[in-house]
Amino acid sequence: MPTIPLLPSQLAVTTIFNSIESLGFNNIAGQVFSGEQAQERQEANLNVSTKKVYTEGLKNLEQQDLHGAIKKFTATIKLNPKFAPAYNDRGVARYTLGYKQSAIEDLTTAIELNPYRAKYHSNRAFMLAGLKDYTGAIADYNSALLLKPNLAQAYFNRGAIRLQTENSLAALADFESAIRLDRNFAKAYFNRGVTRYKLREVQGAFEDFQKAAGLFKQQGRMDYYQDAVSQIRKLCSTVDS
Repeated sequence: MPTIPLLPSQLAVTTIFNSIESLGFNNIAGQVFSGEQAQERQEANLNVSTKKVYTEGLKNLEQQDLHGAIKKFTATIKLNPKFAPAYNDRGVARYTLGYKQSAIEDLTTAIELNPYRAKYHSNRAFMLAGLKDYTGAIADYNSALLLKPNLAQAYFNRGAIRLQTENSLAALADFESAIRLDRNFAKAYFNRGVTRYKLREVQGAFEDFQKAAGLFKQQGRMDYYQDAVSQIRKLCSTVDS
């Protein structure tokens, strides 16, 4: 059975852009830094010209002008080489454009400058997973969850890696954590269904696929809804035979 996060690039991009939204890119500069005192201090120390350039980069990012965003974040870094958010944001833009190694280097620098920002670890983990460095990705998801234990997406992504690498029991625990944090997390129900099937918990798998199908339909994700319905049919045919 296929697992949703291991499908082609559309889902991968969605996951990265969820990370962007959770960093506050829909807000203007004054609201971007909420959450960590270290970043609040960095914001306070930004001079007017640096803040102006960085804000322009955020606007480029919101408008999907990734090349323009990279230029603005690079200019921000030249003005303030220790400003961690600019490295993170440039890294996300670079990864989206396919510059994966330089993106990871940016996230590594962001983490070195501010190791207490969970989203930096989560973003780098996602990038490492894309390069099939699963050990490194899991280590980063571990760090992210130590810093911020309520990240349902991080549990989900780590579970997907564990499922792919045949660590089904650990994957099951991660998907259950993701569902506990977000009861409407349809993809987590789907992947828990796959995991339960692998563990021969057929009834549990059936219930998870049903739940996932209902949520996908409710959320208007008819492509994923069809995937869940397909798994239900396959499961029923297996039981009947």
